[in-house]
Amino acid sequence: MSRWLLILLLALLSGCAAMSKVGPGEVTVRDSLSVTLDDAWNQYSLGASAKTETWTIDGLPLDRLVFYVGIADGEALGEMSQRKDRQIPKYRTTMQAHEIVEMYEVFATSDGSSFQRQKLAPVPFAGRDGFRFEFSRVRKGDELEMRGIGYGAVRGSKLYLVVFEAPRSHYYARHLSRVEDVAKSVRIRN
Repeated sequence: MSRWLLILLLALLSGCAAMSKVGPGEVTVRDSLSVTLDDAWNQYSLGASAKTETWTIDGLPLDRLVFYVGIADGEALGEMSQRKDRQIPKYRTTMQAHEIVEMYEVFATSDGSSFQRQKLAPVPFAGRDGFRFEFSRVRKGDELEMRGIGYGAVRGSKLYLVVFEAPRSHYYARHLSRVEDVAKSVRIRN
Protein backbone atom coordinates (compact mmCIF):
# COMPACT_ATOMS: atom_id res chain seq x y z
CA MET A 1 0.00 0.00 0.00
CA SER A 2 1.40 3.40 -0.89
CA ARG A 3 2.57 5.66 1.87
CA TRP A 4 0.12 8.43 0.85
CA LEU A 5 -2.81 6.05 0.75
CA LEU A 6 -1.88 4.69 4.17
CA ILE A 7 -1.62 8.22 5.61
CA LEU A 8 -5.00 9.15 4.15
CA LEU A 9 -6.58 5.95 5.43
CA LEU A 10 -5.21 6.48 8.93
CA ALA A 11 -6.32 10.11 8.95
CA LEU A 12 -9.81 9.17 7.83
CA LEU A 13 -10.09 6.42 10.41
CA SER A 14 -8.87 8.67 13.19
CA GLY A 15 -11.32 11.40 12.34
CA CYS A 16 -8.55 13.90 11.59
CA ALA A 17 -9.53 14.30 7.96
CA ALA A 18 -12.63 16.09 6.88
CA MET A 19 -13.90 16.44 3.35
CA SER A 20 -16.24 19.04 1.92
CA LYS A 21 -17.23 20.19 -1.55
CA VAL A 22 -16.11 23.57 -2.89
CA GLY A 23 -17.48 25.23 -6.00
CA PRO A 24 -18.61 25.72 -8.61
CA GLY A 25 -18.47 29.49 -8.57
CA GLU A 26 -16.29 31.86 -6.58
CA VAL A 27 -14.49 30.25 -3.65
CA THR A 28 -12.37 31.86 -0.94
CA VAL A 29 -9.18 30.07 0.07
CA ARG A 30 -7.85 30.74 3.59
CA ASP A 31 -9.57 34.14 3.69
CA SER A 32 -6.84 35.45 1.37
CA LEU A 33 -7.46 34.17 -2.15
CA SER A 34 -10.44 34.28 -4.46
CA VAL A 35 -10.74 31.45 -7.02
CA THR A 36 -13.41 30.85 -9.66
CA LEU A 37 -14.33 27.21 -10.33
CA ASP A 38 -16.31 25.74 -13.22
CA ASP A 39 -16.84 22.45 -11.37
CA ALA A 40 -16.81 21.22 -7.79
CA TRP A 41 -13.66 19.98 -6.07
CA ASN A 42 -13.24 18.04 -2.83
CA GLN A 43 -11.51 20.00 -0.09
CA TYR A 44 -9.59 17.94 2.45
CA SER A 45 -8.61 19.08 5.88
CA LEU A 46 -5.80 16.87 7.13
CA GLY A 47 -4.73 18.92 10.11
CA ALA A 48 -2.61 21.06 7.80
CA SER A 49 -1.36 24.48 8.74
CA ALA A 50 -3.60 27.52 8.70
CA LYS A 51 -1.74 28.64 5.56
CA THR A 52 -2.44 25.63 3.34
CA GLU A 53 -5.51 24.13 1.75
CA THR A 54 -5.69 20.90 -0.27
CA TRP A 55 -8.21 20.04 -2.97
CA THR A 56 -8.67 16.93 -5.12
CA ILE A 57 -10.99 15.66 -7.82
CA ASP A 58 -10.40 11.90 -7.77
CA GLY A 59 -8.81 11.46 -4.32
CA LEU A 60 -5.51 12.45 -2.72
CA PRO A 61 -3.40 9.56 -4.02
CA LEU A 62 -4.53 10.41 -7.58
CA ASP A 63 -4.45 14.19 -7.71
CA ARG A 64 -3.96 17.12 -5.40
CA LEU A 65 -4.07 20.88 -5.72
CA VAL A 66 -2.40 22.60 -2.78
CA PHE A 67 -2.67 26.30 -1.98
CA TYR A 68 0.13 27.82 0.12
CA VAL A 69 -1.35 31.14 1.18
CA GLY A 70 0.49 34.15 2.60
CA ILE A 71 3.70 32.43 3.65
CA ALA A 72 5.65 35.10 5.54
CA ASP A 73 9.39 35.65 5.83
CA GLY A 74 10.93 32.88 7.94
CA GLU A 75 7.97 30.47 7.59
CA ALA A 76 8.10 27.01 6.02
CA LEU A 77 5.62 25.68 3.48
CA GLY A 78 4.51 23.15 6.07
CA GLU A 79 5.63 20.58 8.57
CA MET A 80 8.02 17.83 7.59
CA SER A 81 9.99 15.25 9.47
CA GLN A 82 13.30 16.56 10.69
CA ARG A 83 16.22 14.84 9.05
CA LYS A 84 19.83 15.36 10.00
CA ASP A 85 20.85 15.71 6.36
CA ARG A 86 18.10 18.23 5.48
CA GLN A 87 16.75 21.31 7.15
CA ILE A 88 13.17 22.48 6.82
CA PRO A 89 13.29 25.16 4.11
CA LYS A 90 12.04 28.60 5.08
CA TYR A 91 10.75 31.29 2.79
CA ARG A 92 12.75 34.52 2.62
CA THR A 93 11.40 37.70 1.04
CA THR A 94 14.61 38.07 -0.97
CA MET A 95 14.10 34.75 -2.81
CA GLN A 96 13.92 34.70 -6.58
CA ALA A 97 11.53 32.35 -8.42
CA HIS A 98 14.15 29.62 -8.90
CA GLU A 99 14.95 29.68 -5.17
CA ILE A 100 11.26 29.32 -4.29
CA VAL A 101 11.04 26.30 -6.59
CA GLU A 102 14.17 24.86 -4.96
CA MET A 103 12.54 25.39 -1.55
CA TYR A 104 9.44 23.53 -2.79
CA GLU A 105 11.68 20.73 -4.12
CA VAL A 106 13.26 20.18 -0.69
CA PHE A 107 9.81 20.15 0.88
CA ALA A 108 8.38 17.74 -1.76
CA THR A 109 11.28 15.30 -1.44
CA SER A 110 11.53 15.19 2.35
CA ASP A 111 10.22 11.60 2.20
CA GLY A 112 13.04 10.51 -0.13
CA SER A 113 11.13 10.99 -3.39
CA SER A 114 13.06 12.21 -6.43
CA PHE A 115 12.28 15.54 -8.10
CA GLN A 116 13.21 17.06 -11.43
CA ARG A 117 12.32 20.61 -12.45
CA GLN A 118 11.53 20.83 -16.14
CA LYS A 119 10.51 24.42 -16.80
CA LEU A 120 10.38 27.75 -15.02
CA ALA A 121 9.02 30.88 -16.67
CA PRO A 122 7.52 34.24 -15.73
CA VAL A 123 3.72 34.36 -16.17
CA PRO A 124 0.92 36.54 -14.85
CA PHE A 125 -0.45 35.10 -11.62
CA ALA A 126 -2.95 36.50 -9.13
CA GLY A 127 -3.36 39.66 -11.19
CA ARG A 128 0.30 40.60 -11.45
CA ASP A 129 3.75 39.25 -12.31
CA GLY A 130 4.38 35.74 -11.13
CA PHE A 131 5.97 32.49 -12.29
CA ARG A 132 5.01 29.00 -13.44
CA PHE A 133 7.09 25.85 -13.06
CA GLU A 134 6.72 22.26 -14.20
CA PHE A 135 8.25 19.24 -12.54
CA SER A 136 8.24 15.49 -12.32
CA ARG A 137 8.58 13.48 -9.15
CA VAL A 138 8.82 9.77 -8.37
CA ARG A 139 7.08 9.08 -5.07
CA LYS A 140 9.26 6.97 -2.85
CA GLY A 141 6.43 5.04 -1.20
CA ASP A 142 4.99 3.52 -4.38
CA GLU A 143 7.48 4.49 -7.14
CA LEU A 144 4.66 6.22 -9.02
CA GLU A 145 5.76 8.77 -11.63
CA MET A 146 4.06 12.09 -10.92
CA ARG A 147 3.87 15.27 -12.98
CA GLY A 148 3.18 18.68 -11.58
CA ILE A 149 2.83 22.37 -12.19
CA GLY A 150 3.05 25.26 -9.82
CA TYR A 151 2.17 28.93 -9.97
CA GLY A 152 3.59 31.48 -7.57
CA ALA A 153 3.87 35.15 -6.75
CA VAL A 154 5.09 37.37 -3.95
CA ARG A 155 2.74 40.14 -2.81
CA GLY A 156 3.42 42.42 0.12
CA SER A 157 6.48 40.26 0.99
CA LYS A 158 4.28 37.13 1.35
CA LEU A 159 4.45 34.05 -0.87
CA TYR A 160 1.38 32.66 -2.63
CA LEU A 161 1.91 29.30 -4.30
CA VAL A 162 -0.51 26.88 -5.99
CA VAL A 163 0.84 23.42 -6.85
CA PHE A 164 -0.92 20.58 -8.69
CA GLU A 165 0.42 17.05 -8.85
CA ALA A 166 -0.98 13.83 -10.31
CA PRO A 167 0.25 10.53 -11.80
CA ARG A 168 1.79 11.11 -15.20
CA SER A 169 0.06 8.10 -16.73
CA HIS A 170 -3.50 9.46 -16.76
CA TYR A 171 -4.66 11.93 -14.16
CA TYR A 172 -2.20 14.74 -14.90
CA ALA A 173 -3.33 15.23 -18.50
CA ARG A 174 -6.95 14.63 -17.53
CA HIS A 175 -7.03 17.58 -15.10
CA LEU A 176 -4.33 19.93 -16.43
CA SER A 177 -6.62 22.35 -18.28
CA ARG A 178 -8.97 22.56 -15.29
CA VAL A 179 -6.03 23.34 -12.98
CA GLU A 180 -4.70 25.99 -15.36
CA ASP A 181 -8.14 27.63 -15.38
CA VAL A 182 -8.12 27.66 -11.58
CA ALA A 183 -4.63 29.21 -11.53
CA LYS A 184 -5.68 31.90 -14.03
CA SER A 185 -8.64 32.83 -11.82
CA VAL A 186 -6.66 33.29 -8.57
CA ARG A 187 -6.86 36.76 -7.04
CA ILE A 188 -5.35 37.91 -3.78
CA ARG A 189 -7.93 39.49 -1.50
CA ASN A 190 -6.92 42.52 0.54
